[in-house]
Amino acid sequence: MNINQAELISICPDPVISINRHGIISVFNPAAESLLGYDATQVIGKMSIREIYPSEGEARKIMQLMMDSELQGAGRVEGYETYVLNCKRERVPIRLSAAVLMKEGQYRGSVGFFHDMTRQKALETSLLKQSITDELTGLFNQRHFYVQVAREMVRTSRYGGELSLVCIDLDGFKQVNDNLGHLEGDQILRQIGSILTDGMRGSDQSFRYGGDEFMVLLPNTSLDEAMLLGNRIREVFNAECTYSPNSQSSSEIVVSMSVGVATSLGIDRVDYFVQKADMAMYNAKQSGGDCVKSFLVNQG
Repeated sequence: MNINQAELISICPDPVISINRHGIISVFNPAAESLLGYDATQVIGKMSIREIYPSEGEARKIMQLMMDSELQGAGRVEGYETYVLNCKRERVPIRLSAAVLMKEGQYRGSVGFFHDMTRQKALETSLLKQSITDELTGLFNQRHFYVQVAREMVRTSRYGGELSLVCIDLDGFKQVNDNLGHLEGDQILRQIGSILTDGMRGSDQSFRYGGDEFMVLLPNTSLDEAMLLGNRIREVFNAECTYSPNSQSSSEIVVSMSVGVATSLGIDRVDYFVQKADMAMYNAKQSGGDCVKSFLVNQG
């Protein structure tokens, strides 16, 4: 069976795009059409390869990789991950392997194989989300909490402002698990997850720290502002939870929130900053619960 070069390119499962020495697309196989949404007649001889890359800088970087022998090797690039833009100008993740085309020592263009990474990137994103998310509440987990606190501390120290932390612990929650079962307890935790997700600013982050303890990280937020937010969370919980102090339920079980708030200029150690919020929460608990307290210097 004799198959010529054009036929091989047309049946290749990966997108194949070739350009001439001026950067104009000269080969655009069916897989490339499927990946980017263009018809070959729209691009061959008409479109510059730079139009499918996210920026001029990225196009230059790929050419540099191919031409610099100290990088990936003279005349080629292998397994380089980047994005291309489809006909809707949406980013499509790809892994690129490309080679320079030479004739009689003169540059004539290049040919590239564009492997679609959409499914793999979606899987990686899903796995990452699972690794940093608490399954029950949908909030971030404790491991991600410490990563984000450290990151925000650095940002606050560098650019100024205040970073606040709200620590929430439930009062009376053990009674729910002991007397009504863990399924009912889980329902309350899910409810808190919804409360801490709804109404937050885009920069705020909520975490299930462990058990019935939660944290809310508030960048660019003063202590007074954080106190107001902490109290609002408490009030919403009291309005919605069946077992709250405000509930009209006949149940003898009462669940409330002890809320502690601390602030930092980004110069504290991460563990001390967290401890300040925890100490403020403990102060609220010692005061009878169902209240919000801030960290006082003489507590430390």
